[in-house]
Amino acid sequence: MKKRNKQIGMIVAVVALLVSVLPNVQADDKHYEGWVRSFAEAKELAAKEGKSILMEFTGSDWCPPCKALHKNVLGTDTFKNEITKDFILLVLDNPRDKSLVSDAEQEQYKKLSAQYKVTGVPTVFLADAEGKPYHKQVGYSGDPADKWVANARGKIKVLAQRDEFFAQASEATGVERAKLLEKAISGIDSAVALALYGDTIDEIISLDADDTAGLKGKYAGLRQGAINEAKQKELFAESRKLFQAGDKEGAKKLLLEAQAVAPKTKIGQQIPKIIEANFK
Repeated sequence: MKKRNKQIGMIVAVVALLVSVLPNVQADDKHYEGWVRSFAEAKELAAKEGKSILMEFTGSDWCPPCKALHKNVLGTDTFKNEITKDFILLVLDNPRDKSLVSDAEQEQYKKLSAQYKVTGVPTVFLADAEGKPYHKQVGYSGDPADKWVANARGKIKVLAQRDEFFAQASEATGVERAKLLEKAISGIDSAVALALYGDTIDEIISLDADDTAGLKGKYAGLRQGAINEAKQKELFAESRKLFQAGDKEGAKKLLLEAQAVAPKTKIGQQIPKIIEANFK
């Protein structure tokens, strides 16, 4: 009897050990075969293998576009066979069922989503071996796997251009350095550059303080545009809340303010139609 109890105790201990380890594995983990879940590990592997990092912020058990991206792209053989030639794959998951991820993964997601200013999923970043992004893609456009992969691999030239001009800038000074720094980030989407290359932009503006090369004006304008767009989104969201609460007058007032802040954005151009359809 004692022997049997000892055996049962050993089984319980093994099961407990497995339970402590397995929360890192998703119920449908076949899509993540070959992916890592640690940012530190991804950087280490990327440096060792001379590759970039493809990091996906996702909501694996609740986000329809995330599921579509995995079904049509990330879970396909085309993706697995081709993308790994150039990228270490890192999944950053924020499922509703928190048993699907470890406590460490949850903390990692909070930290990195804030650092990279992630506001929705799926969001895919292509980053260098140190984790510095050079491309960002939000949502899923519906592209088939071969086209999606070709586009991602094509962005590697953006990284090569960035590094080439950063290297040249290291030997330059003054406005000439500003021009080279600008060339280094010119292939990066402006939203990514503004959010994640702030130090470089600060230096460009400082080096071109008199706006001799037009770079101070360019980047100051881009920054102000980003501020205006963020304010517009805030006003638009508040307007929606007022409309849903029945305060149409207040909602319309905020919509007009939102349009005035940034009339050329997508939201700014949609507001007149929204007003015409809902505020007669």
